[in-house]
Amino acid sequence: MKRKTPAGGINRRAYLCLLVDEYYETSNLEAQQQVTANLANFAYDPINWTFLREAKAHELFYDIVQQSTGSVVDRLLLLHAIVGLANISLDPAIAEFIVRSNGYDQLRALLEKYQTDCEIVCNALTCYSFLLNDTSTDQLKKDKGLVHLLERFKQSGNPRITNLATVLVADLQ
Repeated sequence: MKRKTPAGGINRRAYLCLLVDEYYETSNLEAQQQVTANLANFAYDPINWTFLREAKAHELFYDIVQQSTGSVVDRLLLLHAIVGLANISLDPAIAEFIVRSNGYDQLRALLEKYQTDCEIVCNALTCYSFLLNDTSTDQLKKDKGLVHLLERFKQSGNPRITNLATVLVADLQ
């Protein structure tokens, strides 16, 4: 971490907290898009997960996903949020937060609403895959709406969606 932070530079923890604060403090859509893009990029690297969790970036991502299933949300904000959530969902504490927060239903609602948007679908399917464990597999097998969506996605004309859905169905077996 010290090697990656330039001399006199702001530390990562403080920077991520500032980004989350900036998202909530601004009403400028372009600024919010830039913030969510930066946070999603930081979520890609496990070295940042603790800092993102402390800054509550996962809650920001989840709030955007949750809002998108009930109303219109800017596509870039949503894309950054689902990318960030998928990236950070391998962190056990974040995975627990997502599951506790009705995340499976939110992801399914996202898939239902945005089923023609390849990037959103692929990242939502990836998030589902990262959340799979012995308990969730049994729960998700019983979700007829999800199973139906996955079967439909397996027939998609888009190979990325088809491959992700096929793997997820196989993992649920």
